Amino acid sequence: MRFGDDEVVGKDVVRSFVLTRGRTQPRESVIDLKFETRVELRMKPNVPLQFERLDITRYVQSERVISVAEISAALGLPILTTQVLVSDLVADDVLHAHDTLDSEIDLSSLSDIRAAIMSL
Repeated sequence: MRFGDDEVVGKDVVRSFVLTRGRTQPRESVIDLKFETRVELRMKPNVPLQFERLDITRYVQSERVISVAEISAALGLPILTTQVLVSDLVADDVLHAHDTLDSEIDLSSLSDIRAAIMSL
């Protein structure tokens, strides 16, 4: 069950601003991640991660290279919340963000996306 941009944990609603420590934008020192930006695990974190940050790190480790949007969908987190959390992990050198400027989406990927949307 979802209420707007909030995450439901058990019977409690966890507001997105709690997950991002009140921020709605990534830290200023980090590149602005797009939804299609692909990230990978740079190294095991030196500091203990908790909750969603730990979940994101584990998921990225299992998938090797994955986009911010895919992380959001797989973990059931709001996309903007995921963007802020992933930006934090990039700033902390836990994740590495790949440049998306020269990226191209191949036609088969677009066809797969279209088919998935049409099946909804």
